[in-house]
Amino acid sequence: MKSLNGVLIVSILLILIGFHDSTLLGQYHEEFNSQETSWARRESDCVILESNWLQRRTVETTTGNRFEKIVFSPGTGSTVYVCHDIPPAFLISEFNPSIRIKGSRPGIRVMVRVVLPETPSPTGVGPMTTLLSGPVYRSAGEWEDLSFSNEQPNLQTKLRDEVWLLRRKFGVHVSANNAFIDKIVLNLYCGEGETAIQIDDLKVDGLVDATEVASSPHAQSSFQHDSQVRTVGHVEMDQDPVVAATNNRQPSLVVRDGTVLLVEKRPFMPRIIQHQGESFEFLKGLGFNVIELKTAATYEQLQSARQLDLWLVCPPPSSAGLSPIDFSFDRVLAWSVGQELTGRQIENIQQQIREIRESDQRDGRPIVANAGSHWMQYAQMVDILSVGLEPIGTSFLASQYSEWIKQRSQTIQHNNPVWADIQTDFPFALTNQIRAIANAVPPTPIEPQQMKFLVYEAITGGARGLRFKSRSRLDGADPTTRLRAMTVEWLNTEILRLEPWIAGGALRDPIATGNPALEVNVMSTNRSRLLLVQRPTHHEQYLAGDAPVQTVSFQDTDTTFSDRAMLITETGLQPLTIARNYGGNQIEIEQCPYAAAIVLTQDPTVINRLNQTYQRPSGASTVQMHVDLTRQWLAIMQLIQGQLDTMGRGSETANLAMRQAGDAFQNYNRLTQANSQGSASTFLDQTDERLAFVRQTAVTEPLGLFQSKTSSPLLSHISLIPLHWELASRLGSSRWNPNGLPAGDFEDLNHLTNSGWINRRLDEDRVSTRVELTEGARVDGRFGLQLSVASTTNAPTIDATPLWLVTPKMPVKVGQIIRIHGWVNIPQVIRGNMDGLMIIDSIGGEATAERIPITSGWQEFTLYRSVPHETDLEVTFAMTGFGVAMLDEVTIRTVDLPPVGQQAQLPGRQ
Repeated sequence: MKSLNGVLIVSILLILIGFHDSTLLGQYHEEFNSQETSWARRESDCVILESNWLQRRTVETTTGNRFEKIVFSPGTGSTVYVCHDIPPAFLISEFNPSIRIKGSRPGIRVMVRVVLPETPSPTGVGPMTTLLSGPVYRSAGEWEDLSFSNEQPNLQTKLRDEVWLLRRKFGVHVSANNAFIDKIVLNLYCGEGETAIQIDDLKVDGLVDATEVASSPHAQSSFQHDSQVRTVGHVEMDQDPVVAATNNRQPSLVVRDGTVLLVEKRPFMPRIIQHQGESFEFLKGLGFNVIELKTAATYEQLQSARQLDLWLVCPPPSSAGLSPIDFSFDRVLAWSVGQELTGRQIENIQQQIREIRESDQRDGRPIVANAGSHWMQYAQMVDILSVGLEPIGTSFLASQYSEWIKQRSQTIQHNNPVWADIQTDFPFALTNQIRAIANAVPPTPIEPQQMKFLVYEAITGGARGLRFKSRSRLDGADPTTRLRAMTVEWLNTEILRLEPWIAGGALRDPIATGNPALEVNVMSTNRSRLLLVQRPTHHEQYLAGDAPVQTVSFQDTDTTFSDRAMLITETGLQPLTIARNYGGNQIEIEQCPYAAAIVLTQDPTVINRLNQTYQRPSGASTVQMHVDLTRQWLAIMQLIQGQLDTMGRGSETANLAMRQAGDAFQNYNRLTQANSQGSASTFLDQTDERLAFVRQTAVTEPLGLFQSKTSSPLLSHISLIPLHWELASRLGSSRWNPNGLPAGDFEDLNHLTNSGWINRRLDEDRVSTRVELTEGARVDGRFGLQLSVASTTNAPTIDATPLWLVTPKMPVKVGQIIRIHGWVNIPQVIRGNMDGLMIIDSIGGEATAERIPITSGWQEFTLYRSVPHETDLEVTFAMTGFGVAMLDEVTIRTVDLPPVGQQAQLPGRQ
């Protein structure tokens, strides 16, 4: 048996050696020394006038080298392809094209065209072909050698991934057997305006001859007729059946007018909910007018949406790019092309958008992208930009959400409507941390005041639509789900009254109140002016509504609409008294809660429209929903306060506030029964404020032991505070293991490098970054670490993290508690991104990250995390904007601790 195996091995080696010897061509080399051009212009998706396309061979005066030069001026688009033939070559690991390019602008991309000879083209003409992307030209004005040798993943891996995508689109018959490359392709598109490119010295190493396969009848590529080539999906075809079949296009029912979305020529404000399997009728009953689907809408869903007068946001059907999207999809408000998109998906999304545009029989139907970064690039590709955060329970200040949204709007130059996320669930990563620490997860419902605060922030940030994020069904019978559904239904009735200003109003400069605890933002239409009054405490991401109910006043210098001022309450429009003076109009709100809305108008049409929103044909009124929510939260807080009292962690201050909340709620009920609803509403607001004060009191004492609530997941919600005290008690008697993080004292560069610390940077010309050990960054020892990011273009914002430092991997075990500790000094606010310096552990992720925009000298940070499963821990220090951050004495220690606590129950509806 041994000798037989030896014979087989020798035979295989001889076959391989013979194959290489007979077919390896070595190198293909085009030096561009002739006077004839060899790059053939193919397709593009932008307008290029023939008179603006100049292509010739020319000579460089300084060196005498000849090269090919192309000068053109494209319009808006994304692709301008030129191709160069090479001998057909099998794709092997040694295959390496390289080319020398000099351009007036960065962004030229090198690609190769792969022919799949055993897979017919979807058109029936020739085999299927596809493009694989390669290196990108970045050195504007300089010669740059671009090669596939350093590309990751390599071409073989890229082809494998591409075939997987093609099989999803066209079926399992797609095969990479005998795949060969026959063309080098350049995408010359770098943006609108004149572009000049010089091309020289095309080389291809590792050519294994595929002429025999390429010359077979079934492998004759459609590129024989390159002048007609268009790209559909990843597949190049010599004709476009979609366009031919969609000549009967009609205008979209939904259009964009600047940042305003129009449906039937009227401004439309989407109230969107992510679908998790609920009936459309149920979601409409909660007040939503748009349902977002994860997959393309089915015929039944389209019919249901039409009958209920709902709109859908969903991905296009899988046939997009191959067959028309017909008028049965008319209830689709916008096509969705992805969620939390980053720079990695840009090319694929560009191609998907082309397929949609070509296939959709509704010409101009909006396309929306939900982007997690690279907002400018996505905004240039789509009609609507969807953005958002989930601040509740995290270190991101909810009171900065409006500014965060404005930054994105400014980045995209206010050209697109922006939809903003509204959080309805507690962060999933925090829930996982709680589950790892405790025996079970107590209910963590989001407060109505928190959701309303996020809505006001989104509106004042300029959002034209609100996208309610939902991880689970809203139609469940359990108390937690019913409370969440009740909260979003109540909130939608409030939003409905503000809808005309959100959909089509103009955001004006805020009113200067001279009071840091009072914000008044302004939106206006031709006939009215809306004032959104907020009284932020800047901890709304953890609890909201604890600003005392009191009288507030401010001066409005705009007197255009000030003849009548009305407070928009849950029971109706309440006239306000305006005191006119030299500087404008003094507006006063008696017993103002944490948030309020005022309309100023002389137009009876506006008033009538607002009055109609109070006439609900079915279901509970807004005020009744508010009462039910307050009753639920009164019961929840009584339960939690009782647990804290039992543990000896209650306080007389909190108990007094609980009694005051109960008394206020009884007064509300008494006045309601006496038909004095106007006077009663104040007591309802007081009940909410007293309950919020109890929540604030409960978290104040444990917070004193930590730098921030992000330090421990058990400080992120009021229902977790009893578990926090139990954990703190057990940690106090536990012995921590020694520091497991090497080189966190930042004393020796070689020690850092050899220990596995990793420094990553954004590879872009618009930023310069620096990481160094310096005496000026030390809190102890000789040196500390300094991270620096500067803008090279004076850009006000940045849409991708420019610099981050990653610790070595540290193995951790299930059941361990981790303590990440260190010192940080940020002398000036990190600009361009509100996240500042982010400290992110790989177990909790960004949802549990600590954000530090500035410090007052050296400041400690401490993060406690629980290990849900055996893994390797990494900690990332991410500089998200421009500035300087210093780190020193970073340690990671662990302690073995069994789970704590018992599951708390949310009280049922009272």
